[in-house]
Amino acid sequence: MLVWGLGDGAFMVKTVIAASTHNAKSPFNSWLKDLYNLGFRYLDVEFFRIIDEPYCFKDGVVKIGRLKTDYLKELKQWVDKGLMQVVSFEAGSLYVDDEERLKRSLTRIRKVVAEAESFKCPIVSVTPTSFKKGISMDTVVCCCKKLMDECSCYDVKLALENGEVGSIKILRKPEDIDYVLRKVGSPRLGFCLDVAAAATIDFDVSSYASKLLDHILVIHMNDITKDLRFKNLIIGLGDLEFKPLLAMVKPRRIPLVIEIYSGYSPIDLYLCRRQIEKLVKQVDC
Repeated sequence: MLVWGLGDGAFMVKTVIAASTHNAKSPFNSWLKDLYNLGFRYLDVEFFRIIDEPYCFKDGVVKIGRLKTDYLKELKQWVDKGLMQVVSFEAGSLYVDDEERLKRSLTRIRKVVAEAESFKCPIVSVTPTSFKKGISMDTVVCCCKKLMDECSCYDVKLALENGEVGSIKILRKPEDIDYVLRKVGSPRLGFCLDVAAAATIDFDVSSYASKLLDHILVIHMNDITKDLRFKNLIIGLGDLEFKPLLAMVKPRRIPLVIEIYSGYSPIDLYLCRRQIEKLVKQVDC
């Protein structure tokens, strides 16, 4: 994947490391200023947040958090001035339970894709989700094909995000993700790797990633403890081994998004970025 630069449009050769609005604080503009002063120039926009812990609410309704409209307007001003660049949008769940939920999901995701295109953002991540157990991968394939049809007029790639054990997110095993991607068969559909979620399936995350390497469009970077009790930690506070993973993805210029616990501050994001930068420098290409 080619990684674009700021200002003059020249392509960059370094690894892009982005913060996420997952960690946004109020006032939002002050939060952006803090990030900028700490050296961040790239951002992931969590347009819709899936809140699934506890994930099953009354009548099978899941709580969805939406980025405030005012935040989006402020961010657009930063982007238009060339101060910040958006590498990815997160569009939340693609519900595959029934036609009505699927239809609402497609409408919502299409709006996010249109918004992403207005930011000149090339990637939108989507998470296939279900309240029902035993959803077949062929059902997911069918829903993803409808998603691709809905978004065919936009110059944006879609990335399916993996989920952790015990969540309502369907795509967990790399074999299932590979099956869906192959069956949909679109060059505009790829994979968003959430590292901590992958670790709940295979703690050797480099092994997990290697099975989907050609499909990875963006990586959500976070750490997790070996016993899986504490996740979405700053890199280095958990037990994951990141060097083998970074050795694989560094030559491919895949954007790395810091996706850690929402309570972390800009300083915490900066410290996490420093940890990633150190690891990237230690990796031989």
